[in-house]
Amino acid sequence: MNKNWKNTFYLLFLPVVLSSCSLPVDTGLAELAVTDFHESYNRASFRAIHDNASPDFKAFIPQDKFVLLLGKLHARLGQHQSSNLINWTAKSSIKDGATITLTYDAVYDNDDRAKESFTFKVNDGMARLYNFNVASKALNRSKDTDI
Repeated sequence: MNKNWKNTFYLLFLPVVLSSCSLPVDTGLAELAVTDFHESYNRASFRAIHDNASPDFKAFIPQDKFVLLLGKLHARLGQHQSSNLINWTAKSSIKDGATITLTYDAVYDNDDRAKESFTFKVNDGMARLYNFNVASKALNRSKDTDI
């Protein structure tokens, strides 16, 4: 095989091979971040949650609105009791690190069948909140969570 042809082959197909490889993803950091979120939530340390979130999250929702929203969630749902991981997905890239979404069945004082979803940006050994969602019948009964 001609040396130039080999070089052309590598230049054309190496990017395809590399792009099809995914980086290994460890959900452990994200799971610890969920535990930290719940502990902060139960202590009503909503500012701390916002302070530790990703820059994208902070740009999306200002701290005062986030604190107001979580205060209303806490008033309707009560304390977080437990969560059971039911699903996770992950995307990773060399440039952006990993994005991990964890979905839980959760128990709160006022709802034992809530669903939670957390998305974290994981980079440089840190899992930072990118998105949080909770679905609960206790929230559907009230407009208290409108901000």
